[in-house]
Amino acid sequence: MPDERDLREPEEPRESPDETPEAEGAGDASPAHALIPEPEHADDETADLIIPEDFAGLLYLDEPATSETLAREATDPTLPPSDPNALPTMPGQGSQETDSAKKTLAGTSGLDPNPDFDPRDQPAAYTVPHIVPFEHTVVHVPVAGGKEQPAPPSGQSSQPTQRPRTPTSKRMPPVTRQPKPGTDGVPQPVPGNQMTQSNATQQPPYYPPPQPPANYPPQPGGQQRGALPRRPKQRRILGCRPGCVAIIAGIFVTFCGGLTLILLILTATLGTQLEERYQAQVARVGQESNFQSTFYYDRNGNLLYEAFSEGRRTNVRFEDFPVDLINATIAIEDDSFWTNPGFEIPATVRAFLQYVGLASGGSGGSTITQQLVRNVLFDFEYRAERSVQRKVEEIILATLLTNRQSKQEILTLYLNEIYYGNLAYGAQAAAQTMFGKDVKDLTLGEAALLAGLPQAPAELDPLNPDPAVQAAVDTRWRTVLDRMVAEGLITDQQRRDTIAQGLTFDSQDAPLRAPHFTVYAQAELEQLMNELGYSPEQIARGGLRVYTTVDLGINDMAQQTARQQVAGLTANNVSNAAVLVLKPLTGEILAMVGSVDYNADQIDGRVNVTISPRQPGSTMKPFTYAAALEQGMTPGDVIWDTPTNIAGYQPLNYDRTFHGPVRMRTALANSYNVPAVQTLRRVGVDYLLNLLARFGVESLGTDSTRYGLSLTLGGGEITLMELTRGYTVFANGGALVPTTSILCVVDNDDNILYQYENSCPRGNQTATTVNRGGYGVQVLDPRIAFLISDILSDDNARLPAFGANNPLDLNNIPASVKTGTTDDFKDNWTVGFTRNVAVGIWVGNTRGEPMVNSTGVTGAAPIWNQVFTNIYSDQRMLNQFAVSGGLQPDSQQSPNGISPRALCAFSQLREPSLECGASLNEWFLDTPAGLPDGTGQLAYPNPPLPTPDAPPISGPWLREVEPDIYRVLVQPIPADIASGIIISVAPGQPPPPAPLYCQVPVELSSSAAGAREQLFIGPPPVPEDAVQAELYARNN
Repeated sequence: MPDERDLREPEEPRESPDETPEAEGAGDASPAHALIPEPEHADDETADLIIPEDFAGLLYLDEPATSETLAREATDPTLPPSDPNALPTMPGQGSQETDSAKKTLAGTSGLDPNPDFDPRDQPAAYTVPHIVPFEHTVVHVPVAGGKEQPAPPSGQSSQPTQRPRTPTSKRMPPVTRQPKPGTDGVPQPVPGNQMTQSNATQQPPYYPPPQPPANYPPQPGGQQRGALPRRPKQRRILGCRPGCVAIIAGIFVTFCGGLTLILLILTATLGTQLEERYQAQVARVGQESNFQSTFYYDRNGNLLYEAFSEGRRTNVRFEDFPVDLINATIAIEDDSFWTNPGFEIPATVRAFLQYVGLASGGSGGSTITQQLVRNVLFDFEYRAERSVQRKVEEIILATLLTNRQSKQEILTLYLNEIYYGNLAYGAQAAAQTMFGKDVKDLTLGEAALLAGLPQAPAELDPLNPDPAVQAAVDTRWRTVLDRMVAEGLITDQQRRDTIAQGLTFDSQDAPLRAPHFTVYAQAELEQLMNELGYSPEQIARGGLRVYTTVDLGINDMAQQTARQQVAGLTANNVSNAAVLVLKPLTGEILAMVGSVDYNADQIDGRVNVTISPRQPGSTMKPFTYAAALEQGMTPGDVIWDTPTNIAGYQPLNYDRTFHGPVRMRTALANSYNVPAVQTLRRVGVDYLLNLLARFGVESLGTDSTRYGLSLTLGGGEITLMELTRGYTVFANGGALVPTTSILCVVDNDDNILYQYENSCPRGNQTATTVNRGGYGVQVLDPRIAFLISDILSDDNARLPAFGANNPLDLNNIPASVKTGTTDDFKDNWTVGFTRNVAVGIWVGNTRGEPMVNSTGVTGAAPIWNQVFTNIYSDQRMLNQFAVSGGLQPDSQQSPNGISPRALCAFSQLREPSLECGASLNEWFLDTPAGLPDGTGQLAYPNPPLPTPDAPPISGPWLREVEPDIYRVLVQPIPADIASGIIISVAPGQPPPPAPLYCQVPVELSSSAAGAREQLFIGPPPVPEDAVQAELYARNN
């Protein structure tokens, strides 16, 4: 038999609408990540407006920046390539060099904040500095100008207050949680609570007053910045101040008049077609299915894993976004969002001037709505194109989208799409990645940090401990807070308090619990969804909540039990073990431990041994005897455990001795090899393979030419999953129930797509919900299943081989169990079950190195015993195996059509045997076994006609009093005569010993002197084996 071996969005930097690419008087350009000096605040809004003849200085059409800005020369790295053989984890301890090609997928990926019409060349690749593993990073960098800011303490800021606005303001109103009806989702100002500069530190009655954090008090001595100067507010027209309206109009007429005339002519000619086209495109916004994370839970709702492909994303509702995040995002990205028609004229003109070379610097002229349109409706190539046509189309679509959807809907789409770095798309994923919390729980400081990241996610990586990166992150964070103060969204005191409190990051990787099971469940989910008609693209898009069958408590217990046992077997060269726990009646997998350590490469820990083919040893014997019973063999039939030679194959027992005549119960309970081989010889290898295929075993196939009689001793390869599932057929009364790892699948709208056994803990049933129950196909006569189960649970029957107090005895738990050991001790097995629980154990070395004197009893059985005992001693664990609200009786109940009979004990059949003085009971089928009819049912053949119990007219009378025990009228042969009798045999066949008796014909029974009836055991049907049986009987 063969030995077993190891089975073995890339985004460019973008300016905020209120930031400028350069500050006049800032000196030489600073390198990437360096701090840029903050420009002075001018009282005159137009003091910095310089308009030379070439318009190259037209930079401040919007209000000037009020804080430090970032260097914007670097590009973001793209997402790392997906490894189909690896589970992605959230990057928290490092990044790698990748090319800068944009990989944002149209309609599915994060928003692309690329600046429009920016002709600057970008580097081909960018290497993110190596991230040293750490748990917490507190933003703390020197302030521009050289003065160092004290380290703020860790903690969370209190709930921020919101600065109310006057009703006449046309600037961005502060956002409230519940907008008034009829406002189209635009939050309204609250009159009567306006703040002035003198009472800026007072808390308005809008939010509860902030409380100092309990765990992170401000650090004493922390220096704060001075209050930011407030600028006079001016009425804006379409995002532009009155001082620049004339300039914009002139530029627009001068440079765009011809284009406008052409557009008017085209619109008049093709207006209907263009409108239909653009309206159809806009209608797709919000209907495009972007990728989302798929979450896997155990049966009790504990998170196992968050799976994602392009990145990590979880869509949430507008109500789940905190007010601070909304305000911070709009303040830094699009301060006229609530009032603009989808684009800003000043920013658009500035971008056009830069494109034609009449102005310098970066543009950053896209509103939130334009960014959303660009990334959802444009493919990557068109999105990256810098052309007037694309810009015009973007503006038209943004305007149409603004007319079609509310501002709340647009902002919700934006905050669910935007890329924040570290594979986090959308604010919910970013909050989980950066802070280990839901987005709704973000503090003011945390919200401000997230709002500033989309500008340059790679450059602004809060989880990167590199000082230069941390400095850039701190600068951007302060910039966002400054803008919020300048827009009146928070007070200057809130900004001071937030900076003093600092930030604490929680960069935990995505959990991977019960790893072997979770990987298995992912594969099964894909197969299941394909069966239900979902395309691979729909599955990859994610957004699912998958409730699995595993119980983390049971799985962790099994893992720990296996690990402890293996640790105690190091002297036996044992390095690994696997555990599988099933619920027989439903096929649910409650524990799957594929190795003792998933992350241990030295033992190939990631190989899931529960689904890796291995030689099963003697655990195959129950299937052999089940096939024999199906063919008509009875538990009372005699099987001779004596030397045999089958075409050169000479099987031996584990104890290297022979046990003479045995019955099925003794042979199977004690795992004798020779009787199993003799039984398979009678059954046939092809029949056994077909029975195993019925039991759900696929690894062996059905080609009998690949195997010999050693198949019953483990001469093929089978998985622990197939083996344990096959044993559940005996537990289920002959019914095969497919194993499953999926209980329930819920989509992102809380609709139940699929559920098993009505087990969804959440979700809504719809007309398309697929419901399945624990179903089985009858593959074996229930009476045979009962017989095999009864033999495997007979502790007394196995005493000769296993002795008392062996690990297969569970005391008060009536479990059926079988062990297995392969040649050279390469594999140890123990598989057992009750009606409620099935447990399979493998022990060995993943790469197939032989162990030293480790057997199924000493290596695997202790784990099986402990796992079973732990489950039955913990009511919470045991309750997980309940079906329809209750547990089944553990003991098998005898089915109809089966009866007990008394059998003669072989120990009483000593020469000469006139009567059998002792007996034992055994179960017998009342009628022939039923066979599968191909429809999931059994067909029962007609019982044979009874054999008349009457002597023949002449000749010897061999009367079978029980299976293979005969009463015969014989006469002893004198020794001198017997020695002279020569029996002819075939060439090469050993001669039998001299006979002791001769059979007396019935017609001479009254006249034969010394004739008497005696009991004899029937010999094997093969002559060579009969000789060995006779020799054994003479000598024992």
